[in-house]
Amino acid sequence: MRKFFFSQLVFSAAFSLFVVFFSSLPIFAQTTASDEPASGNGHERGRFSGDFQSNVRFYQRDSIRGAAGIPFYDNQLYGVDSWLTLNYRVAGFDMGMRFDVFHNSNLFNPTREASKQGIGRWYVAKSVGKLDLMAGYIYDQFGSGTTFRAYEARLLGVDQSVLGIRLAYHLHPNWTIRGFSGKLKNQFKLDDIEIYRPVLRGACLEGFVQASGKVQLQPGVSAVSRTLDIKTMETVAQEINSYKLEDRFVPKYSTYLASVYNTLQYKNFSWYVEGAFKTQDVVRNLSGQLFNPQQGYVGYTTLSYSQKGLGVVVQGKYTHNFDFRIAPSEIINAGLIHFLPSLTRINTYRLTSRYNAATQLLDEVALQADITYTPKKGLTFSLNASDIFDPNTGDQLFRELYADVSLKPKDKKWKLNAGLQMVDYNQARFEQKGDFVNTLTPFTEWVFKLDKKKSIKAELSYLLTKRNYRLFGQDDPHPDKLQDLGDFGWALVEFNIAPSWSFSVADMYNTDNNLHYPSVSAFYTLKVTRFGFIYAKQPAGIVCTGGVCRFEPAFSGFRLDVSTTF
Repeated sequence: MRKFFFSQLVFSAAFSLFVVFFSSLPIFAQTTASDEPASGNGHERGRFSGDFQSNVRFYQRDSIRGAAGIPFYDNQLYGVDSWLTLNYRVAGFDMGMRFDVFHNSNLFNPTREASKQGIGRWYVAKSVGKLDLMAGYIYDQFGSGTTFRAYEARLLGVDQSVLGIRLAYHLHPNWTIRGFSGKLKNQFKLDDIEIYRPVLRGACLEGFVQASGKVQLQPGVSAVSRTLDIKTMETVAQEINSYKLEDRFVPKYSTYLASVYNTLQYKNFSWYVEGAFKTQDVVRNLSGQLFNPQQGYVGYTTLSYSQKGLGVVVQGKYTHNFDFRIAPSEIINAGLIHFLPSLTRINTYRLTSRYNAATQLLDEVALQADITYTPKKGLTFSLNASDIFDPNTGDQLFRELYADVSLKPKDKKWKLNAGLQMVDYNQARFEQKGDFVNTLTPFTEWVFKLDKKKSIKAELSYLLTKRNYRLFGQDDPHPDKLQDLGDFGWALVEFNIAPSWSFSVADMYNTDNNLHYPSVSAFYTLKVTRFGFIYAKQPAGIVCTGGVCRFEPAFSGFRLDVSTTF
């Protein structure tokens, strides 16, 4: 009760100061959509901006489809996640705050509700000559993020911001040095919005070099360090002392990371390469036990070529013991300080995106190649291949082969996209259940334009499992056992009336279990405001964005989505 009272007192005081500050602004500035000096008073005009997003869910129990046995369906029956952001710029100052509301939320734990609310972010920034200053909750990234990335991914329940200070100094128009010190936000705490105890600090130097008329370089170097606090270290030591004598070790308080990276551009070629190193740390192995690798490292590169009608991208990544968290007790997405990109294709169709590869932070070799070829206007071929495996054991983790063709004839009102995908998915590694899932998924999308405002879109696809046994003649060791939930079919029809309305009806049919997962949706857009109403049933699965994944339990019920900017 005392903690609750204190937190409410702090929030009330902060909100009051915020209101008082903004209410006094008309004395010094006029609120308008322009940043130009106000005529007649000599004062700079301020400008407000912001956004609002709210996702409301009404849960409908459905034990047949797995939407039962957790509080959302048994007790709460309702949940909401909302974010309101307000920014203000005046007299060279940038400031803002975001109010977060999570009521019976499943974002942080898909099987347990979280109810909390408060100021999820605030910041104040100012430039003084060549020096940029910022205090508050900071979002930033060094290089591709291998040593440090503070970012937000709302729909995955990720808000890895750092509460502290950041300074950036422009040494030269093409060279900037940035540094920060702070503590990572603990977004995954279920009953409050707090920060972790350990301290973070880091810096990076980034620049641009015009080596010659056709060669450009964008080099960079970064360094980041995390120091555990005494309380966190006591918790770590207590767990280590519970192990067998041969598994015990002496943990270190501080861990250091460093990276060097560069982008080379020459004519139609672009080559990005980055190498990062990590000192001794305390991390968890795949069995959940703490150990202390002496060092970790990651190498990452992307080579791309583009010209009219052709684009080629080849990527590679090698990872070894590069799990870097604010505290060793954190798992999955909680407490991550850095970001390692996933070298897999971002699929958008319902069935082609069912199986995704989460980035493996301990040991992973990942390769990807993507080719896009347009021999003539209206005809495009795409080909993508990715392969991920464990370099220690040689175990296959993920493999995808994808090909499609897009056709839009000249002077025609329709366009067609059709393709085929094959996936090998190590469900035991990514979801800790089952074994391998081998899929073959043909798909097609057809769009017909009725007139200038109206159009119809139709999608059809089928996800076939046990591909190697059913199509390629391999012996099935478990003929009576499904891979995951078995086969699925997908059909969607969407009707659009530009610029405001969109309606869709879809069904995801599990053929092996004879279960339908229907959905009906309607969206209305009014300028910058969008309303969405969805009734849906969906199976459990892993949802990923750029290699960051979370388990999404089975859903049954209604959703109301609202978003706007101002």
